[in-house]
Amino acid sequence: MKIEIPAIDNITSAAKEFLQKVINPPLEEVGLLFADSVKLWRFRNQVNILTKAQKILKDKGVKTRKVSLKVLTPLLEESSVEEDSSLQDKWATLIANTVSEGSQLDTTLYSHILSQITRGEAELFEIIYEHSTTTHRSEKISTVIKGYTPLLVKELRTSIKDFDLKLDNLLRLRLVKELNSRSIDTEVIALTDLGFRFMTAVREI
Repeated sequence: MKIEIPAIDNITSAAKEFLQKVINPPLEEVGLLFADSVKLWRFRNQVNILTKAQKILKDKGVKTRKVSLKVLTPLLEESSVEEDSSLQDKWATLIANTVSEGSQLDTTLYSHILSQITRGEAELFEIIYEHSTTTHRSEKISTVIKGYTPLLVKELRTSIKDFDLKLDNLLRLRLVKELNSRSIDTEVIALTDLGFRFMTAVREI
């Protein structure tokens, strides 16, 4: 059955106009692409994330650039299965930062990492990132400086549910690293260069 655009909830005219520029066949015919409700659900997520990305670029007055399909396809595909609003914001920021004029983001690594973290893991990584960086703000620009101060995880372990499981995934993805651990449990961690670069790509400042 053909799905008409008016039947898709919460799609604004701005979102429709934006998608019309990047999708083929015509938007009115996209219903033909859906074999089941899961594809429709993924499409709605894509619309939501693309709309957010477009707003980020518009608010900052940033023009876009052409991006290779090798980089863009994983962004669109992997973001489409994300249902958490806070992580959708990160996907939107990553897309905006990737397609913005002058961007040097030409890797699929960040989309791969973002697709493998949960909201809880993202929140834990935010804590580690905040502890490891310093932000200098001026009227026109904000500069984030990476620090190398180690973080003791004892207090976090007792206050965050499933802490070790979440930390293990961040370690696996090489966003953080252990420092001279001699026990079974990780005691001291620090932000990696990859972690710093990843957060820069998915976070608005």
